[in-house]
Amino acid sequence: MTGDVKIHFGGRKCLLPIFLVTIFVCAVRGFIYGAPPDSCGNPVTFHTEALNETHVGQFLAQNASTSQYKLVVEKLLYRNRTIGKRKQSDIIRVTLKAAPGDFFRGFFIQATRDNYPLDSQDRPAYGTFRPVDSNSQPRLCRAAVGQVGGITHTGNSNKTEVSVDFILPVGCNLGDIQFVATVVKTYSQYWVDVRSDPVSPAGFQGQRSLLCRLYYDPFNQRLQQQVLQVLRRLQMANVRQPAQPGRPGTPMVGQGLQQG
Repeated sequence: MTGDVKIHFGGRKCLLPIFLVTIFVCAVRGFIYGAPPDSCGNPVTFHTEALNETHVGQFLAQNASTSQYKLVVEKLLYRNRTIGKRKQSDIIRVTLKAAPGDFFRGFFIQATRDNYPLDSQDRPAYGTFRPVDSNSQPRLCRAAVGQVGGITHTGNSNKTEVSVDFILPVGCNLGDIQFVATVVKTYSQYWVDVRSDPVSPAGFQGQRSLLCRLYYDPFNQRLQQQVLQVLRRLQMANVRQPAQPGRPGTPMVGQGLQQG
């Protein structure tokens, strides 16, 4: 996924010619066509059921030791890839698998910092997820710099395996990352914090650019202010020197943030 994306800071919306997102799983009763848009807000969720007019029952997540599901990554390194003179995004295939003879119906996957607490209020969400087939669809998550933050199911059919592609932001060293999932078998049976092996960076040199630092630490208010300052300077420069016909000025924004 490429093109303009929105960054929200203090109520402001800024467009950047970049792409990004993340992976984590949750589903609730009634959401047979995927987890709701706010799924990432409370990763340690629970299902509720109206037992009568005055009481609501709760189904808590199953003990992690009973999970029959695995998140498998196709490689344990992501690289700073350059083809010709252009930097390219690295892509990681991620597969959610049920044990032989088992199945799942709902899921939500997110990418975050390795070994970061699932219920932490400042847990970042990384990267862009792309469906491989009709079994999955993207969802917006908190702490995602881009427009998409995770990926979820499209229906409640029994599944034994689902694969998705995770696309890293171009040229960004995010440190060790880990994929995290919530997996739903039935309404009363679901598991949270199903994790993959960590994936580490390779081939990155020097300090992170301003944009990459924001990807890595999206809740950092100082970085947010720095990004806004760069955007204002570039906007003023574009006003003084408007783009010539056939030569759009928006790439200047990305270049400024990559160099910041």
